[in-house]
Amino acid sequence: MGKFVATLVGWRYRSVVFVSLIVMCINCIDPYSPNIDRFESLLVVDALITDEDAPNCVKLSRSSQFQGLYAKVTGAVVVVSDDMGNSFTLTEKDDGEYWTDPAIFRGEVGKSYTLSITTPDGEEFVSNSCLMYPAVEIDSIYYGYFEAIPEGYSEPYEGINIYVDSPAESVSGYRRWIYDEWWKFRIPYPVYAEYINDSTILPVNLKNDLCWSHNSSSNINIHHDGTEDRKSLRKTLAFFPSQLTNRFQMQYSIEVKQLSISREEFDFWNAMKILNETGGDIFDRQPYSVVGNVRNLNNPSKHALGYFQVSAVSVRQMYITSYDIWLLGLSRYRYGCDKFTTSPADYLPIKVSWDYVFNMARRGGYTFVSHEADFNGNLTGLTFVMPHCADCTLNGQLDPPDFWEDL
Repeated sequence: MGKFVATLVGWRYRSVVFVSLIVMCINCIDPYSPNIDRFESLLVVDALITDEDAPNCVKLSRSSQFQGLYAKVTGAVVVVSDDMGNSFTLTEKDDGEYWTDPAIFRGEVGKSYTLSITTPDGEEFVSNSCLMYPAVEIDSIYYGYFEAIPEGYSEPYEGINIYVDSPAESVSGYRRWIYDEWWKFRIPYPVYAEYINDSTILPVNLKNDLCWSHNSSSNINIHHDGTEDRKSLRKTLAFFPSQLTNRFQMQYSIEVKQLSISREEFDFWNAMKILNETGGDIFDRQPYSVVGNVRNLNNPSKHALGYFQVSAVSVRQMYITSYDIWLLGLSRYRYGCDKFTTSPADYLPIKVSWDYVFNMARRGGYTFVSHEADFNGNLTGLTFVMPHCADCTLNGQLDPPDFWEDL
């Protein structure tokens, strides 16, 4: 949700920075301080209604003048209506998150849906009527060796591309792909002992060494039929360099959803994609207002940010194991862990205690994991690592997702 909101509202703050840069280039003597007091917080709508037998969610928040920050909108009345006169009121199950009940509501192909929102301060919003087009079935998802320069790097890395194949033509003529990733990983330096004092270091049961991590796609994958003259469409969804991610350390799962979308929604996502690709150079294409399909009935000049999405869905899922990565001859991920062993001798000529050594490392943000001793059992060193190398729950969860199967 945070990535979605940051993309939607980021253009507003970037435009202020752009104006500031232009003024400074024209007049390099007098500094210019942009006035951002007139910023207006707008409603941000992140909503997707599908034909899946599962709850649908509408997320509401408020934009901020600071990119990446947003406030959840609680206590709103959120209603989804179809073109047959049926209305369904959503339930707020978490702050700013409003859910449908799959027992009484499921999107149907061929029906049109409208979203209505009444905020706690009395503002009323309504979306355009959106038709649910039938989805094109995914033929297959698969992966293959690829080499590319990851974002933020200057050198190419080896890795894999994730591909999806499907028929080249669809009823609506437009489609979009999203995906959910899960992967099993193990941290390299779990905690083996608990330090009490220099004469009491107790062994502990191994814990928080094995976890599952989750990620939802944030890149925009869309397609317009007719841009390629072929019977089958192959879409590249993502590139993952094997050396830079722990996704393939043990086992990886990806679930891909292919969504049927309208021409209007395609135009929205295409505009968002162009906005995301805008660089920081002042000569690049500049940010602009991306108009969604949710309007403010009280003040037509204050459209909501975001889009009310209505899509039928085709779903495919696959696993990739560490053995599969090995067969491609790809390098494995190595944790960048700052591990060190220390003792009072490291502080000479100052004489300090073992407790002092322990507390100094802890204050530095390190986690105690084990100790060293000589043949007589005398303590010779305390071993510390960075926290994320000792506790997998900092980047994952202990329980696997419900669908998970170990291969």
